[in-house]
Amino acid sequence: MKRAIILFIVTLTLFSCGKRSLQDYTDCPEQPLLFPDYTDITVPCNIAPLNFQLEGAANLSVIIRGKKEYQFDSQSYRLQFPIKKWKKMLADEKGDTLSVSVYTHISQQKIHYKDFYWYISPDSIDRYLSYRLIEPAYEIWNMLQVCERNLENFDTRLLADNNITDHSCINCHTSNRAANPTTFMHVRGSKGGTIYSRDGQLRKINTKTDQTAGAVYGEISQDGRFGIFTTAEIIPILHSYRTERLEVFDKCSDLILIDFEQGTITDNPSISGTEYQETFPCFSADNHTIYFCRAPYIPQPDSTRHMRYDLYSISFNPQTGQLGDSIHEVFRASSEGKSVSFPKCSPDGKYLLFSVSDYGTFPIWHPETDLWMLELSTGKIDKMEETNGRYSDSYHSWSSNSQWMAFASKRDDRVYGRPYFAHVSQDGSVSKAFLLPQENPEAYLNTFKSYNIPELYNTAETYDAHELQKAYFGKETENLRYKSIKK
Repeated sequence: MKRAIILFIVTLTLFSCGKRSLQDYTDCPEQPLLFPDYTDITVPCNIAPLNFQLEGAANLSVIIRGKKEYQFDSQSYRLQFPIKKWKKMLADEKGDTLSVSVYTHISQQKIHYKDFYWYISPDSIDRYLSYRLIEPAYEIWNMLQVCERNLENFDTRLLADNNITDHSCINCHTSNRAANPTTFMHVRGSKGGTIYSRDGQLRKINTKTDQTAGAVYGEISQDGRFGIFTTAEIIPILHSYRTERLEVFDKCSDLILIDFEQGTITDNPSISGTEYQETFPCFSADNHTIYFCRAPYIPQPDSTRHMRYDLYSISFNPQTGQLGDSIHEVFRASSEGKSVSFPKCSPDGKYLLFSVSDYGTFPIWHPETDLWMLELSTGKIDKMEETNGRYSDSYHSWSSNSQWMAFASKRDDRVYGRPYFAHVSQDGSVSKAFLLPQENPEAYLNTFKSYNIPELYNTAETYDAHELQKAYFGKETENLRYKSIKK
């Protein structure tokens, strides 16, 4: 009798672990409304599982067909792929297009939705993404964290937590995307400074001198030696009309060059002065050009809606650290009634990606903000209509192989910025964007924070939040020397 019971239990267990029968389902002519929307997308061959949910559904089953056929079942409205099985599927199907069929029970009906596809690109994405978790509006600015996420799985660790650094503002974790990256991150506060990380060593640097203001937005050269930065007096204001909520403008802004090896700061009459405002600098792929945004000075805040920045460049000698004597117009956005922010050059030197909004320098709160891409060899502009969402797309970065871009988008609800990715093919076409996958896809709906300034890089940061805390309280701040250059 006992043996019969054991055999019955074993048989029942084997049956319940097998593939679910998918008979008698009614075909639906529409694709499922998944969250996140993972329909008809291109994904990296090393991305974490694209876990999703389908509101109102039960007993989800997904059939994925490529060279092989794979079935994944769930007893709820949420599907979380086993990571080992997922990784094997991506490896086996690299370079192929997979069709995805979703079967489910909704309101006691058995429904089979119209298939969608996943193209498994052989182009891998950088392994790591950093981002700042921050309240999406102006109320709370001093409760934030900077996180590092492994894109091949769901591992996340803290690079900074201002709960343990005097609640000082922390921002702009930026990498030069080298094989052994050099990074910086500003930590404000009485014991703060610019945290410069190179070859496993942390430096805490005071970027303000008697002649120049402190560094804000910026980027580090590929060799890690130089940094080009904005110095700006940044003022937040609240809108009192229409749908705008918050605006940030630069009362004044210039550019400075930092030589981290020599410990010097240099400015240049071509990119400083009161007649124009310069901001958002970045290096070209070969470090011989610096791109930046520039607008004629007008009084603010009354004239903020008339501030429109164009894209310019200045030459740079990475051997001597010398900036050129003249600037060159790259793209006149103001002639189209637009303003350029955050230019970022692809590591292969082909493209310049930037945000475009109706005015100003704070695109994250401009719902009309889109990403545009300039082909540097031809001057051709791609407005990336398939990639941009209905609300603000901004704060972008490139993968080190130039095949992927990451950016913060408010397309889902207009309030919370979330990290999206898009593929850039060899011919320059940009794919539909997809949201960073989470182990629990409901995480975005339960996290009342924006994912701010997503930054891709291929090697893990050398420090964590506790080492940053030690540097904040215990490391001596280095002062830089102003080096004057006359035109």
